[in-house]
Amino acid sequence: MLARVEIPGFGQALAGLDWLAIPGMDGRRTEIKALGRGVDAAWEFVWTVKGEHGADDKESVALVIKSESKKRPVAAASLVRAAIHESSFITLIEVSDQLFWIFAITDGMPGKGMDRVGDLSEVMGVFKDFINTLTTPDEMPVYTNKQEVLPTLNFQMDVRNFSLEILGHSIAKRDFSKAAFKRHTSAPVIPIVIGAVLIALGCAYHFYQLQAEETARRDSAQIRERAIAKRKEELAAAVSTALNSTVPVRIAIPAYLGATQNLSRLVEGWKLTSIECEGQGCTLTYAAQAFATWAGYLKAKPAEWPMPSFDADINKVTQPISVQFPDRTPRSAEVLPSRDRVRFDLGNLAQVAKNLALELRLPSTWNRVAGSPALGNPDEQWVPVAGDFNASGSAVLLKDLAARLPDTSDVSSVTFKLDEPVTFELKGKAYANP
Repeated sequence: MLARVEIPGFGQALAGLDWLAIPGMDGRRTEIKALGRGVDAAWEFVWTVKGEHGADDKESVALVIKSESKKRPVAAASLVRAAIHESSFITLIEVSDQLFWIFAITDGMPGKGMDRVGDLSEVMGVFKDFINTLTTPDEMPVYTNKQEVLPTLNFQMDVRNFSLEILGHSIAKRDFSKAAFKRHTSAPVIPIVIGAVLIALGCAYHFYQLQAEETARRDSAQIRERAIAKRKEELAAAVSTALNSTVPVRIAIPAYLGATQNLSRLVEGWKLTSIECEGQGCTLTYAAQAFATWAGYLKAKPAEWPMPSFDADINKVTQPISVQFPDRTPRSAEVLPSRDRVRFDLGNLAQVAKNLALELRLPSTWNRVAGSPALGNPDEQWVPVAGDFNASGSAVLLKDLAARLPDTSDVSSVTFKLDEPVTFELKGKAYANP
């Protein structure tokens, strides 16, 4: 079937064309008219390969009827020829969800029946049939953005990366212009042209205006629809990234505590004074005691720890360590509770925690995790919000506090001060639906 594919940076082109060989026995123009007469063609594109050493040129023609394209179409196959400078190859491109385009060139000419658009099963059937006709299929390059769908064969295929985006970067404006179809007519040209000119002179301008307005409206609507669809995809991706950018409190806190609970408080004259955990690791800060040296610390530290950081302060060692987290299911917007529900749960927990000398400060503001609230787009009112909260108190109560925080609470950072008693300061982020 014919399909319009979007070439980034240029516009639409037709894929799925039927390339008909031109024998050249009765003259090229005569044979093209005969082929077009049977299908009432409105557009034609002639594919030519110059003959070498006095040999005749090889030619094929693709014909398109007016109902398939009212305005001058562009042959997508010709753009591929301009982008890939080889005489024989296959391209297999996913042009949209579940829709694939397969095209092949053999000795510079389109392969018979090898400009097809359809679902995966259809194009893979065409692919296998074509491969089976080749004497040396392992020498035929395959350009594709869906290598995983290629069949397992008894030979190694030469697979190369290719897509509509790569095609758009590989051609120039002149290639797009050269790929445009020309008008086709199967009738006697001169008498018809004279009559058409006499009739059309009075209404040509009016017709042109109507056609230009219709094309402009259609193109504008398509551009707007594509922009809206792209914006929705980008926004959904940004929301998913934001919701999973930090680690849930109920996972992070046990992991941080497990990684730091058995640390040595003194390493060869260096005293552990603070611990700060964030992301995938923790940072330990050691302060120098009497006769402490960096060399002594390096010899005494656990071998599995990475190299510490030494800066201008000779009385300090900054030691990073990694923290392992268990696997977790990515968070999605659909499962988030409402903002009022999260605020209530945090407030209720803060009221209980203060009786244990724990301070839990609720978010003062809630901001959307993605998008721009200034746009006021009704289609984006679903975007979740996030609010920053803080907690502090005795470190022995941190694990119990983390277990009681709402499921949608994440850790931004947690700092332990190793005084007597040991205290913590937790900075977190709570997610909710608006």
